[in-house]
Amino acid sequence: MRFFLLTSIIIIIVTVIKIDLTEGTVPLIAFSESVDQCNEQLAVKTVPVITKEGDTLQGLLAQYPTDERISVPERMADFYKFNPHLKNQVIAPGELIKIPIYSNNHECKK
Repeated sequence: MRFFLLTSIIIIIVTVIKIDLTEGTVPLIAFSESVDQCNEQLAVKTVPVITKEGDTLQGLLAQYPTDERISVPERMADFYKFNPHLKNQVIAPGELIKIPIYSNNHECKK
């Protein structure tokens, strides 16, 4: 009986610790910015480009920079979303591809 009780207590403690570590005890709203501020969302547009000999993905993304701060992995993910045929291929010369360009949309609620 002691073994069963001790096992139950350990399982409950481990469950509480897991929930605390994954969901947290401090509400996430305490770390977010003020709700009254503007919501900023990035709009993704594409620029059609016909590739040339020697073009690389990083080179094309550098040729068409964006004003918004976005990480390279996020930009590459959007590139492959618009060009799914290039996931397992190299860029061939004369191919039409779409380069993602980002713009900022401000939505203010007053």
